Amino acid sequence: MLFDSSDINAANTAFSAVCSGRADASGLIAAASSLIPISAAFCVINRENRQPVYLADTYPAGAAKAAVQLYVESTYLLNPVYNAVLSGVSPGLHRMADLAPDNWNPASVDATVLVENEEEIGYRTPGWPAGLQELALLVRLPDGAMGELSMARPAVDGGFCDDHLNRLRPFLPLFECAFQQLWERQDHGGAPKPEPARLEAFGRDVLSAREAEVMQLILKGHSSLSISLTLGIAVPTVKTHRRNAYAKLGVSTQQQLFNAFLTWRAEDSSAKT
Repeated sequence: MLFDSSDINAANTAFSAVCSGRADASGLIAAASSLIPISAAFCVINRENRQPVYLADTYPAGAAKAAVQLYVESTYLLNPVYNAVLSGVSPGLHRMADLAPDNWNPASVDATVLVENEEEIGYRTPGWPAGLQELALLVRLPDGAMGELSMARPAVDGGFCDDHLNRLRPFLPLFECAFQQLWERQDHGGAPKPEPARLEAFGRDVLSAREAEVMQLILKGHSSLSISLTLGIAVPTVKTHRRNAYAKLGVSTQQQLFNAFLTWRAEDSSAKT
């Protein structure tokens, strides 16, 4: 897959506009779109124990764009990319499916998240276009933050192949430079906003420490076998902890657990505002 000179010129023009302050994060999406085929994308800055900083997106107005905001406000806590960032993932290009747990499939009885077995990561937020594969471009920023450009392309069109990643890699330093400029434009002063509820705090008032760990991993999409390997306990023990935790939380399914988590987090956020 060869570059056309017009593609490189368009990408460099977009990078220049962002780095010079003449364009916002939409310029990063424009640069990437000049290099590889993208149907939609969003750009955020991830921070530990903070909601992502929303920068830009190109999802269609309406349900799809609202789905991006839902992600920024709530479901990022369960997202494979966000959790990979917390775990120290290296900067660079990462397919979403490569970062996802073995059973990442959250679903809510109030339709906050829809189960979609054909999705590469097993779920889809209502409003989010169906059948997309996602590619995350990550760059390291000061204070432990990490810039993220999340790009999407229909699976029926082949998603993102190795050639697409190879086209982007030479431009990673320019993406990093542009993200640095965007980071410097953020307001890092003033009184800090209340921190959102952390996933680790969910159920701690009623669950044992081990039960809480199991619930966190279930919410992140791990299967019983994956939890067993992660925590170093037997699968029957995992199932016992899950059964006991479900009883204490008043839920009986993973869907109800996910709904209980979102309700708890919304109530915590309301109490802090």
